[in-house]
Amino acid sequence: MKAYLAGPEVFRADAREAAAARKALCATYGVEGLHPFDQTLDGLAPDVLAGAIFRNNVDMMRAADVVIADLTPFRSPSADPGTAFELGFAFALGLAVYGWSASPEPLFERTVAGARRDELRGLEDGRTLHHDGLVVEDFGHADNLMLIEAIAASGGRFFTAGDGPWSAPGGLDPFEACLAAASGRLSFAAAAEPPIQKKRAGTSHG
Repeated sequence: MKAYLAGPEVFRADAREAAAARKALCATYGVEGLHPFDQTLDGLAPDVLAGAIFRNNVDMMRAADVVIADLTPFRSPSADPGTAFELGFAFALGLAVYGWSASPEPLFERTVAGARRDELRGLEDGRTLHHDGLVVEDFGHADNLMLIEAIAASGGRFFTAGDGPWSAPGGLDPFEACLAAASGRLSFAAAAEPPIQKKRAGTSHG
């Protein structure tokens, strides 16, 4: 099985070492990890490099059997936008997508946590209005509904670190839980669907 490893760890100062560690863990589950840093693109001008990275990543996803996406919040309450694209592309290819996050909190909680109390306003229909004039999405999901629902619809799983409704079972690291589930070493009974908070009426659609 080949798994494309999507996520913002490519921006780490020690990204190559982190990639090697992820791939080594994949191998212990009989999975070949495909990582953006597998490609050698040294010496290219920035504008040429960007296009080459895109094409190579797309080619790796086409060669993969599954995608494991790191949806840990990246410089915002939500996931890295590049990873979000890759998750959607994988879904469109018909691949199973597995997601994980280092954050156990729902998207709604993370979003409102970054605002002052006077920057939020409750509406009569139960929704919460942000100071930017837009409603805060609140489906009880860990991230935007299009990401989390795509994972579920693809037949994949989603896990988080820490205590919460999506906690990885058996004390596993959430990335490793994705590997275990994708390789069939984690039973679906052990990784039962987490309870989803009851959505409020009229929540945002996307």
